[in-house]
Amino acid sequence: MNQRIIRFLFLLLLIFISVEIWAAKPPAYAIEEVNVVPMTHEGVINNQTVIIEDGYIKRIGDAKKVKIPANAIRINARGKYLMPGLTDMHVHLFSDSDFPAQYAPDELNVMLANGVTTNRIMSGNPNHMELRKKITNKEITGPVLFIASPELAGRAYYKGFKGIVVETPEQAVHAVKQCKQQGYDFIKLTEDITVPVYDAIIKTAKAENIRVVGHIGKQVKLKRALDAGQQIEHLDEYMEALLKPDAPNDGKSVSGYGIWQPKAWETMDYVDEQKIPEIVQATKQAGVYNTPTSAFLHLAFGYAMDETKLGTKQDARFIPSSEIETWRNAKERYHTIMASEERRMKFIAVRNKLIKAMHEAGCKLMAGSDTPSWLLGYGFTLHRELEHFVQAGLSPYASLQTATTIPAEYLGVLSTTGTIEAGKKAELVLLDANPLENISNTQKINGVMSHGRWHNQQQLKDMLDQSAKVFK
Repeated sequence: MNQRIIRFLFLLLLIFISVEIWAAKPPAYAIEEVNVVPMTHEGVINNQTVIIEDGYIKRIGDAKKVKIPANAIRINARGKYLMPGLTDMHVHLFSDSDFPAQYAPDELNVMLANGVTTNRIMSGNPNHMELRKKITNKEITGPVLFIASPELAGRAYYKGFKGIVVETPEQAVHAVKQCKQQGYDFIKLTEDITVPVYDAIIKTAKAENIRVVGHIGKQVKLKRALDAGQQIEHLDEYMEALLKPDAPNDGKSVSGYGIWQPKAWETMDYVDEQKIPEIVQATKQAGVYNTPTSAFLHLAFGYAMDETKLGTKQDARFIPSSEIETWRNAKERYHTIMASEERRMKFIAVRNKLIKAMHEAGCKLMAGSDTPSWLLGYGFTLHRELEHFVQAGLSPYASLQTATTIPAEYLGVLSTTGTIEAGKKAELVLLDANPLENISNTQKINGVMSHGRWHNQQQLKDMLDQSAKVFK
C-alpha cells in the first residue's frame, strides 16, 4: 500500500479516536482542599474536597474526611476558591455579521476561558442552533447556550438588518409562532414596535409558552412592558419614566437609540429621582427581571471610552481587525453629538441609583455584557459588569448572584446549576482569590469545568491564544 495512503489512514484513525475520547463519558475528578463559594448563602466553606462524576457534583465535604475515588483525576486547589460558572445573559457574535461563521467556536471559547459557562445569545439565527447542537454533542467546546429569536422590529432600522419586521398584529402572531416552532428560547424585541403589534406579540407568546425579552419601544413605554411581564434589557424606558412632565423631546430620553440623539440627552436635566421608589416598586410587583448592561452603556456612552483606553485592554486581541474601522466610525459619529460630561455623568449616576434601589427592593437583576458591542471583548466585559454592579452599591455577593443564581432561576435551571451543591451539574470556576472580598477576583481564573471536562490554567491560555489567531 502506498505510504501516503497509510499515513492518511493513520491520521484519520487518530482523529476518530480523539472524537470518541471527547464524546465519551467524562472522567471523575476530585478538587481537593478548596474553599467553596457555594452561592447558596453569603460565605465560604473552607477546606473542602469536591467529587465530580459523570459531569455532576457527587459530594462535597471536609477535605480530611472525603473518600476520593481511585480513578479520579486529582486537582490540587489548596488556597483557591471554587464558585459556580458565570452566566452572561446578553451576548452577540462577530460571526452574526461579516466575520466568518466557522470562527464562532473560537468566539465561544473566549467566553469559556473567562469562566462564562452559560450564555444567552440575543438575536439568534440558525447558525447558533447548530452551534448549540455541536456543544451538546461534545463536537466542540463552549458554554451552555440559550438562544433568543431573531430580533423583531417595526422596521428594518439599520443597514444589513437580519431580523424580522413586524408591522401588523398578524405579522407579529406569525413571527412568534414561527420562532417558537424553530426552537428559539425567547422572543427578542428591538425598535419601533407599535402598541397593537406589541400586544399581539405578548398575547401570542403567552399562548405559545415562550417569554418575551429585550428592548421597550418608545411607543410601548415601561408600564405596558411591566404589565406584560417582559424581561427588560438595558433598563430601557426607565429613564423616560423618571422624567418630569415638562421634559423636552416629547418625553423621549436616552433609552435605546435615543442615546444617539442630542435632544434626548437634554432630558437628563429633567429627571425626577423622587420617582425612583415608585417605579422600583412597580418593577418588583410585576416580577420583571432586568439586565442593565452597565459596563457597555457606561463605558461607551457615559465615559465615552476612547480608542487609547480600548487598546490597552486585555481583550483587544480578540477584536477582528475588520471591526476596528466600523467602531472608529461609530465613535466618531457619537463624538459629534456627544452630550456634556455633566449630563453623561448624571446618566451613569441615575442608572446606578436605579440599580441599587432595585436590588434593595428585591427586584431581580442579571448580568449581561452585550458583547462584542463597541469592541468590548467576550467574557472580559462580563467581569466588568460585575464590577459595575458593585460600583452601583451591591455587595460582591449580590453582584455574583446576578451571574449565577438569578439567571439560573430565570432560565429555569436553578435545580441543576447556579450553585455548588451535591447533585448539581459541575459548571465551575476555580479562582486564585476570594471573589467575596473583591469582585475583581473573578478574573483570577485558575481553571474552568464545563460539560464535565476540566480545563486547567494552561489549557485556558492555549484556548485564548488559539482564538486570538483567528481574530487577527
